[in-house]
Amino acid sequence: MKNYRNRILPRFARMGVACALLSAAAVAMSLTPVVADVLDIPATLSPLALRSPVTGIASSGGVAIAVGPRGVVLRSTDSGETWKQIQVPNSADLASVRFTDDNTAWVMGHDGIVLRSTDKGENWTRILDGRVALSLIDAYYAKQAAAGDEGAERVQVEIERAAAQSATPGVLSYPFFDIALNADGEGFLVGAFGLLLHTTDGGASWEPWLERAENPRRMHLYMLNTVGNEVYLSGEQGVMRRLDRASGQFVTIETPYGGSFFGSLASNETLIVYGLRGTALVSTDGGLEWKPVKLNVDASIVAALPAADGRLVWVSQDGQVRLSDRDGSSVTELDMPRAGEVLSAALVAPRRLALGTHQGIRLVDIPMGRP
Repeated sequence: MKNYRNRILPRFARMGVACALLSAAAVAMSLTPVVADVLDIPATLSPLALRSPVTGIASSGGVAIAVGPRGVVLRSTDSGETWKQIQVPNSADLASVRFTDDNTAWVMGHDGIVLRSTDKGENWTRILDGRVALSLIDAYYAKQAAAGDEGAERVQVEIERAAAQSATPGVLSYPFFDIALNADGEGFLVGAFGLLLHTTDGGASWEPWLERAENPRRMHLYMLNTVGNEVYLSGEQGVMRRLDRASGQFVTIETPYGGSFFGSLASNETLIVYGLRGTALVSTDGGLEWKPVKLNVDASIVAALPAADGRLVWVSQDGQVRLSDRDGSSVTELDMPRAGEVLSAALVAPRRLALGTHQGIRLVDIPMGRP
């Protein structure tokens, strides 16, 4: 997987409204085309959606959801055997999907889009988009800057510069990548160029935390993980952070790797991060010391998925699959047919893997080796 700083896709060309033909006798005049934004155009339902790139997949409670460009959302209720495209209220490119419980799913993507479903992905509501995000962040840091906060003033300048580069005025085009919420409704939303928002009411309202992640270079933040009261985030160029609740800041966890971490897994016993060039690290002491997970993979790691038997299923960008114990030990290489370039992966059944590729979803059965 390439560094996402180079992978943030340009906004798709706007859909214009064709000008009506004038009669020969009409006086020639200049017409300004009406431009519709992807935030205002519902995703088009099409059979071709089943063969479009799949940038994110998630599965929970017997339901799987996959997302991709132009607002494509696919849903399966039979362990990935069949998929149906679901209507959503926008056609922005979607990057990822996450279940926060068996019924609640979130989709995140470009133009600051965040959608939520409370019925296992059958219906979707817009929670946030690039217009609201821009207004929210700008107002928050403008207030802080007016009170003399120089750091807030710098963030405000950054956001204004980003908005000026957007293809659509008044829209922050950066994508969101992940969300995490606890049972009390507290959680975080992360995205490109250091986007970090905090909620205490399940996403009804958000507070910007861009300056609270020890991330002055605004590295992309890719994934969140929560274990009990602990919150971890991982991202570009070795970013690994843990929430220090006493200070209300995310603090740095040092690792021996400076490349991008595309994901992480956290449990009471272990903390795992993974990313570029087959890199995977495991810590059993909260991130004080790290050991490499020997996956024998050169391509970037797309996913590390907890299996029903307690082991981990690792998937690389070139379609290699590995099994390991939960602490990253006892790695087994699985001889499986390659699926081409893999963009995303999820376990849709105990022994079934759904791979998101450039041509859609491919199902593979995993020889787990245990009953």
